[in-house]
Amino acid sequence: MDKSLKNFYKKTRSERIDDLKEIGCFDDTLNIKADDIVFDHLIENYVTTFEVAMGVAPDFLIDGQTYHIPMATEEPSVIAGASHAAKIIKRNGGFKVESIQRRNIGQIIFKNVTDKASLVKYLNDHSKTWFDLAFKAHPKIHELGGGLVDFKVEEKAYDFVCFYAYINTLDAMGANTINTILESIATYITVDFHAEVLMSILSNLATESLITVSVTINPSHLKNSQVIAKDIEKAYLYASIDPYRAATHNKGIMNGITALMLATGNDTRSVEAQAHAYASITGQYLPLTKWVEKDSMLRGEITLPLAVGTVGGSMGTLPKVRLARKILGVNSALELMKVAASLGLAQNFAAIYALTTDGINKGHMRLHARNVAIEAGALEHQVQDVVNHLLEVKDITLETAKQFLNTL
Repeated sequence: MDKSLKNFYKKTRSERIDDLKEIGCFDDTLNIKADDIVFDHLIENYVTTFEVAMGVAPDFLIDGQTYHIPMATEEPSVIAGASHAAKIIKRNGGFKVESIQRRNIGQIIFKNVTDKASLVKYLNDHSKTWFDLAFKAHPKIHELGGGLVDFKVEEKAYDFVCFYAYINTLDAMGANTINTILESIATYITVDFHAEVLMSILSNLATESLITVSVTINPSHLKNSQVIAKDIEKAYLYASIDPYRAATHNKGIMNGITALMLATGNDTRSVEAQAHAYASITGQYLPLTKWVEKDSMLRGEITLPLAVGTVGGSMGTLPKVRLARKILGVNSALELMKVAASLGLAQNFAAIYALTTDGINKGHMRLHARNVAIEAGALEHQVQDVVNHLLEVKDITLETAKQFLNTL
């Protein structure tokens, strides 16, 4: 069965939903708001919900498989840019996963250590104890093939020593699992060695959950084909020497990834922290993607940490999250990593391609004008007329939109 979504952007909302239903990617029973009691138990001091639009970027070809990516965002142009990039990249063979690994990191941080060498030796000599304690703290995850898989100990500056635990949380983001295992080990050490524990907590610098995805694009499929590959390479090179540009470069990447994380019920702040911490791991803030022209082709690559999950948290309780999962169709955290990294690379290509050709505002301003028209009170049949007028007079303001509406 062909699961592609042709001309998706040209259709009405109801037609898009029908298309998704036709390929088994939409369920009306999940397209509902959760009960108030769910939200009241989800957060503290609950009073109401805050709506964010969720759209779909269709037809991402990743390692030969097609995905339709749900994205929850308030920002115009993000989904359009990702969709356009995916279309170009699909024509060029799609996204290729070059490497992937997944395990999370936790830290037990010891304070007031007067004899660092003795504590380090003790921690290294009792490895079996740490694995036994980890198993007892969370036997279920070990039975399923996860749990503590390795550790290392490092002396730090001042009077600190750190115990790094490497934990496989399977398909969960795993914060509670990691912290439970860490606290079990920390409690034992406090009693047995009389070491002072400052804290036990997961790390959001997920260097053990790295993924690399690449694309190769024939410049003949692009505007300004004679120079575009070199211009995109130069855009990357400039971002690699100027952190002011690199910050915006990476923000564009996260436009896509964060929208997917929100839609799928993942911790968006964690994923943002992972990306930006990794971007500066060398001591200089760098772009998360690389673009080079080689053999008359444009090659792009993204490498970043993505400690994400497909189970746990709000994923089973919020209907819209379950709907997003149905649209996306991933079955594991590893698969979600592949999709998220590919989306980030697509988003970056879309932004740089626009910046080095027509400029970022050409597509964005039409969508901005549409939002202004709606805010001004335009009815559905009036919106396009208002948009056209705002663009024609080159004054996309609420006042101009209202004045024009009064003439209709």
